[in-house]
Amino acid sequence: MKRSLLVITIVCATACGGNKLSAKADRIREGSDLELTDCAFLQKVNGSASDTDSQAATHAKKAARERAAALGATHIKWIVPCCTYVEAEAYRCDAPE
Repeated sequence: MKRSLLVITIVCATACGGNKLSAKADRIREGSDLELTDCAFLQKVNGSASDTDSQAATHAKKAARERAAALGATHIKWIVPCCTYVEAEAYRCDAPE
């Protein structure tokens, strides 16, 4: 139930037009295959925006980053990086001790 509420909150915050990423989402770095070899794959995330949105790709990526942040991701790798629908893989890359 808490997870459902979190997802609804993220979707609403994104859809309602907040301009800034949350602190957790802002810390997520984009990664390449080489950078992510020692990282744990969490799951695929996605985001979407309206066809009439002049900044659709930006808003869709923001939604995907927020979903990745909710999973505890530290990195994101874009699979479909453009337009009104984006898809990415979320990874957790913990710093070595």
